[in-house]
Amino acid sequence: MIKPINSRNVHFYADINSRNPVSGEYKDPLMRWPLRGAAFTNEVGEALRPLIGKYATLTWALALLYIGADVYDKYKNNQTEYSPNSKRCLKQACFQGLASILLPIFAVKGGQNLFSLLGMGAKDKVTINAKEQIIELAQQFVANGKLQAHKKDKDACIEEFLEIVNNNLDYRKQRTTKNPFKEGFYSAYKVNRKEKVNKFAEKIIKEAIDLRIKLLNPEKEFIESSIYSSFKNALKNGQTKNVAVNSTLNKELSNKTIRGRSIKTLGGFIALGIAIKPIDHFVENVLIGKVLGPGIDKVKRPTRT
Repeated sequence: MIKPINSRNVHFYADINSRNPVSGEYKDPLMRWPLRGAAFTNEVGEALRPLIGKYATLTWALALLYIGADVYDKYKNNQTEYSPNSKRCLKQACFQGLASILLPIFAVKGGQNLFSLLGMGAKDKVTINAKEQIIELAQQFVANGKLQAHKKDKDACIEEFLEIVNNNLDYRKQRTTKNPFKEGFYSAYKVNRKEKVNKFAEKIIKEAIDLRIKLLNPEKEFIESSIYSSFKNALKNGQTKNVAVNSTLNKELSNKTIRGRSIKTLGGFIALGIAIKPIDHFVENVLIGKVLGPGIDKVKRPTRT
C-alpha cells in the first residue's frame, strides 16, 4: 500500500501490483479493466436513454468521479513516484475528455442512429427516429386536448396533426445543390419520405382517435381489456374523465415506441463495445501523443517576479 511520507526527497510507492514482476513495466491501476470501465458508465446510460429517459443522466456521476480521480492521480504521481506536474495533469484531462466522454458519446449516438434505419425494413418504411418523433408529437397533441376539441370532426383532427408533423420533421428543411441530378434525386427522396411519414402519422392519430371513442363508449369486449382497466384505475385515482382518457392514450402511444427504443439501445451498446479500444488507442497515440501533447509540453510556466 502507499505510505505517505512528508519529504520531498522520498517517493510514494504505488501498490506492488502496479508493476510487472518480470519486466518491471508500470501498469496504471486506474487505466486497467475493470476499473477503467467506470469511465464509460455515462455512455452505458446514454445507450440506455431510449429506455430509461432522464434517469440516464444519473450514470454520469460515477464516470465523472472516476475521471476526476484519474486526472488528480496523474497530477500527483508520475507512475509510482510522487511528482506533481500540471502538464501531465492537463494531458490526462484531455485524454479523458476525448476518450471517455466526447468520442464514445458520438459512437453511442452513431450506433443508435444507424440502428434507427432498421425501421426502414418494416412495412411502413419509416425510421425508428422518425416514428419516435411522430409519437412524441401525437402525445403532445393529445395532452393539449386536440382530440377533444375535434371530437365532432375526425378529418379536421387528422389534418391539423399532419400539419404539425410536416412542420416539425427534418425533411421540411431545404437543401440546395448545383448538381441537377442530385437535386432531382433528393427532391424525389424527400417527397417519398414525406408520403411514408404522413401515412404513418395518419395511422397513429387515427388509432388514438378510435381508442378515445372506445374509452368513452366502451363495448362489452373492450371493458375486459387491460387498456380499459388502466383507464378505470386512473379514474379511481381521482383523475377527471378527460384527464384519464389523455393519460391512457399517452401510455398506449408510449408503448408503441418500446420495441424501437430497444433496438436503438442495442445499437448504442454494440457501437460502444466496438469503439472503446480504437478510441483509446487513437486518442492516446495520435491526439495526445502527436498533436496535443507536444503543444502542452512546449508551454512555458510563467516566471514569478
